[in-house]
Formats: sequence, structure tokens, C-alpha cells
Amino acid sequence: MATYKGIKGVKVVTKTADPTASEAVGTVWYNSTGDALKYGIEGAGTWASKNAFNTARFELAGCGTQTAGLVFGGATPVKAETEKYDGTTWTEVGNLNLARSQLSGAGTNTAGLAFGGNVPPAGSGWKDETEEFDGTSWTEVYDLNTGRSGLAGAGIITAALAFGGNSPNTVNVAVVESYNGTSWAEVDPLNTARVYPSAATQGTPTAALVFTGDAGGSNTAITESYNGTTWTTLNDLSTARSRAGSAGTQAAAVCFAGDPGSLAVTEKWDGTSWTEVGDMATGRGDLTGFGTSSLALAAGGRPPTTGATEAWTDPVYTIKTVTIS
Repeated sequence: MATYKGIKGVKVVTKTADPTASEAVGTVWYNSTGDALKYGIEGAGTWASKNAFNTARFELAGCGTQTAGLVFGGATPVKAETEKYDGTTWTEVGNLNLARSQLSGAGTNTAGLAFGGNVPPAGSGWKDETEEFDGTSWTEVYDLNTGRSGLAGAGIITAALAFGGNSPNTVNVAVVESYNGTSWAEVDPLNTARVYPSAATQGTPTAALVFTGDAGGSNTAITESYNGTTWTTLNDLSTARSRAGSAGTQAAAVCFAGDPGSLAVTEKWDGTSWTEVGDMATGRGDLTGFGTSSLALAAGGRPPTTGATEAWTDPVYTIKTVTIS
């Protein structure tokens, strides 16, 4: 007679101790120490509305964490305003030296980096300027090698990356530059050239992740990982998009909102694949995002032009015991 094991090829695993709650999701096991059948589940992650910042805008940049953030630049018209976030309140601080939109950033709210961007007239105002923020004011430092707008960035003030964008000679660029606190150097290009991509904001020059973007007029779901030397194409997102927000690292990232159609869709990256999780309260594009995959912040965007802020909290992982009544 056929057995369950013979048909399915598996059985309930016996363990003397429970795995961690996040590792246990989707599995069932017998805990021999406690004489109990157990299983792991994942609760829904959630977005919560927070105080809006003072100057509503889109095509802005940001950096930092969910409770210590920074936003700067944006449109329209182009903005120089910079605001710091303490987890509750936004406070205006020193303006950028160069007002611009479609820029990118990296770092923290006391040691930030702003680079690239656009100043009208549209199609002719690509910028290579880089500015460093010391917690109070901005100082212009070393220019990018390739001036561009609609780019993404990741890292810290002394070790950052700039990816993709539009340049005077190319609509979608694959150019990647690495910053060491003193100068920018061009490194291995992306496999897929794109404008308005997203990146794991806490990536490093030797461990970065880039995803989404407009690749030649079409929104893409392509994900690429960087090891400091080369880019490798990995599993796609479920929803192709551009102009999205993002946060996290190469091993654990989150992507949210974006175009087309002012999406509210949120997806989480576990180092291998993307999984759709809880939607944002307000769908939008041209926003900024930063933080970790479990504690991220989304700010600004359109339409309409907004200063709305939402905070993402990772799903709650729980181990439950099977009971019979």
C-alpha cells in the first residue's frame, strides 16, 4: 500500500528547539522537547501615516533612517529646501546650494550626500554637482564625471554609488560611479541602462542592489546585484515600474509605489526573490524612500504634489502551536 511519505516524499520534521520566527514561516515541525506540533506564520506588514513635511514636492531625494531622515531638492519649480525628520516632526534646515529636481542622495541626516539632478529648461539642465551635508548646511564638493538626472544612489557620505539616469548624450544610461569622499570614479556599468531606477539605499560600493526604472520607454522589473566588480541580473519584481521609493540593503530591501498609475504596491526582497506585501495608504510616483527593509520611510511624490509621509513596519512573525479541542 502506498504511504503518505511515498506519495509526497516528505514528513513533519522533528526538532528539539524552535527555529526563529522569521525562519519558520510556511513550515510545520514537531517540537520533541515541548511535545507539540508547531507552525510559523507571517502577519501583514503595515504602512502608517506620519506628519507631512513642510514643503510639498516631487522628484526629491532623501537619506537616513525611519526616525532620523533627511529630504532635499525636488520640483516644481525646482527646490533647494532641506528638512530633517526626528521620527515625529520635520524641521527646515539649510538649503542646497543648487536648487534642482531629479537628484539622488546617500548617507544620514547628519552626514548626507546630494548629487546629480536637473534644472530647467527640461532636457538641457543635467547637473554633475555634488554637495555634502553636515547636519546644518550643505557644501559643494566633487562633481560627478557624468552629469545626469533621474539617477539612483546608495551608501554613506564617504562611500557611495550613483546609478543610471539621463545624460546630455544618452536618454537612458547604464553608467555607475563610486564615491570615496574625495572623488567620483566610473565603475562597471549596469547590465540594463535605465532612468528613474530604485536602489537599496543602505547599499555599499561592494554590495549594492538596483531595481525598477524606465528602460528605453518601458517600465522594468529587472533587479541587479553588484559585488564591487560586476553586476549580476537576478529575479524580477512582480510589478514593473519606475519613479518608485526604496530602502534596505543588498540582502533585504523593500520597493514601494511608483508609476505607471501612482502605484501603492509594496514588494520585499529577501536576497533571492521579491514578494508582494502590504500596500501604501496613498499610491504615488516620484517620491523618495530610505531606511531598512523592516523600518522604511516614504516621503513626497505626486499626483497631487504632496509632502505626505508614511512609515513601513515589517510583518510580525509568529510561531503557533497546533491545538486540538
